[in-house]
Amino acid sequence: MDANLERQISSASRSVEEARRLAYHDASRLGALVEQISVLADLRQKDGDFRKAESLYRESLYRAEELKKPDPDLICGILSLIAHLYDRWGRMDQAAEYYQKALKIADQGNFQNSDKVATIKNNLAMIFKQLRDFKKAEQYYEEALASFQLSDGEQSARVASVLNNLGVLHYTNMDVERAQQTHERALGIRQNLSDDQMDPSDLSQTYINLGAVYKATGDFQKAEACVERAKKLRAGVNGYHPAPRRAASLLIDKTL
Repeated sequence: MDANLERQISSASRSVEEARRLAYHDASRLGALVEQISVLADLRQKDGDFRKAESLYRESLYRAEELKKPDPDLICGILSLIAHLYDRWGRMDQAAEYYQKALKIADQGNFQNSDKVATIKNNLAMIFKQLRDFKKAEQYYEEALASFQLSDGEQSARVASVLNNLGVLHYTNMDVERAQQTHERALGIRQNLSDDQMDPSDLSQTYINLGAVYKATGDFQKAEACVERAKKLRAGVNGYHPAPRRAASLLIDKTL
């Protein structure tokens, strides 16, 4: 194991132990325990130990479900984290199953229009794309897009991310014209985001995607220009720093 990763796992393990101790005496601290578990589980996944990550998430799910008054929002988030784990593990069917369980909890808890649910729908759409169920994938992407447009407005990083994913889906489904239109919409948004919202790697991915689409349409000059812009943006390298979270993060499709 990489020495730096080993140090991060050791530190995260201590944080989880402390969070467990506090949550044992005070149930209101369970959310903080889930956050610390998510950090450690992310690191375990980075180390390739998916079974330990799964065990950690199932511990938090058990604790959340055993409360006298279970918090549906927290349970929904944990289910989505388990689904995210199965996705990274390559267990697509189980990932879809747990994302759908999370959506069912959201419906029961009457928070089906939340940002968390929109994220789950985006991620579930990506799973269905990998399972080659393009109809369901498009349906969930469109629902996620509508939710983020309603909460964030048309010009937001999350809207651009879902448009990116939808564009990749159209390209995979051999609908090059719709893919081009969708990626150009994503590019227009990402180019105008403020520095604190814009991730250069996401903008670079949009150029890569558009380059592939332009190449497919025979516009090789535009395709080459996009690739060159992507190369310049990818000059910087981002480190891996998992952040505490109670639900799966918004996935961005990079498998054009």
